[in-house]
Amino acid sequence: MALDGDGAEVDWFVGYDPPAEKFQALLQKMADGVETFKSLTAAYTKNPKDVATVFKIARKWSERYDEAKAAEKYKEVIALDPEGKAGTYTQEYTKITVPYTEFAHFSIATASLMEQKPDMAPVRAFIAKHPNSKLVKQAYDRMGYYYGYQASKEESAKFFAEYAGKYPNDPMVLYSWLSRINRDKEPIDKGIELAAKIGELTDFNPDPNINQLLAQIYTLKGDKAKAEELYGKTFMENQVTSFAFGLVAYANYWLGQDTNKESALAMAETALKLEPENSYILQQAANAYAKSGREAKALELYGPAFAKKNAADPTALNSYAGFWARQGKNLDDALAAAKKAVELMPGAYYLWNTLSLVHEKMKNYPEAIKAKEKALELAPDTVKETFKKDLEKIKAAVSGKK
Repeated sequence: MALDGDGAEVDWFVGYDPPAEKFQALLQKMADGVETFKSLTAAYTKNPKDVATVFKIARKWSERYDEAKAAEKYKEVIALDPEGKAGTYTQEYTKITVPYTEFAHFSIATASLMEQKPDMAPVRAFIAKHPNSKLVKQAYDRMGYYYGYQASKEESAKFFAEYAGKYPNDPMVLYSWLSRINRDKEPIDKGIELAAKIGELTDFNPDPNINQLLAQIYTLKGDKAKAEELYGKTFMENQVTSFAFGLVAYANYWLGQDTNKESALAMAETALKLEPENSYILQQAANAYAKSGREAKALELYGPAFAKKNAADPTALNSYAGFWARQGKNLDDALAAAKKAVELMPGAYYLWNTLSLVHEKMKNYPEAIKAKEKALELAPDTVKETFKKDLEKIKAAVSGKK
């Protein structure tokens, strides 16, 4: 809260969200008097019929959780602009844009929903009056708190059947219903039905919080194997690996943009802590260090020691050799790894292709040609044309042509 020299309230906002620069910008607007409570109140005194000003004052009180004073101003908005033509408001966290008047109706209707015994009539009236409003979903969401925690089982079942009927493919709507069923420990069969649907909707990107809830209903059912499948050791290990992959992808993206470097390296290091033995994570973290000019750290993570440790794994050796060939560094060891890989699996065309790449980077063109010809001989038809063009480029380099 900011006060002026006389102790009068200038403006306020509740809570903090990063980044700090955004918070600082809000403070600066407050200091500059841009749409502060004080400036809006002064504007209202001059023109109490300006709908935008009245609405913004209502939002100020609402943001301070003074719903009574907010409602007073929202009612003024409705009286001044009953048809909702004076302007629109965009809700910051959802990006939903609706007329001032519509949002005023919504705010008044939902104000009491967090009370011990909320009156559902106003919000039901809002839904009936604005059935196509972008705010209807939020109205149901807010009603869901009461029906999820306070209403009787019968009331809850009726509400959630209606709610899920309107949004049958929204996993969080089904989640809220399943949460209530888990708390009541019945009806279990309905819970299993919901769990199956939620699992189907979230299968592409499982969420631990959701899967914990799914496991709970299967535990109530007595199906511990299904609970373990949904929320057991393997599930969580996969979550850790997936998160680590995301962290190194983030790191390499921002290092490629030459920005957010400190954050990028911190995320790469976090990925390493999560998956210290994962070859892909090691490689990608090494790539992040190489991009940031820390070649020694890259070699420490993914250098000769790694190749020695994986000397019997042609796939790991191939990835290692290809990585350093692309970096143009550590080429002697990359060559040794590539040679070992083809020795271990001589029929794999892609291993010969990597060996060719390493020789090419080292300007060992005759050897690069031999390896590429072997790769071409073994390659499937889908890549032969590409390999032929690569071979022509190598031969052109030998003859000095571009």
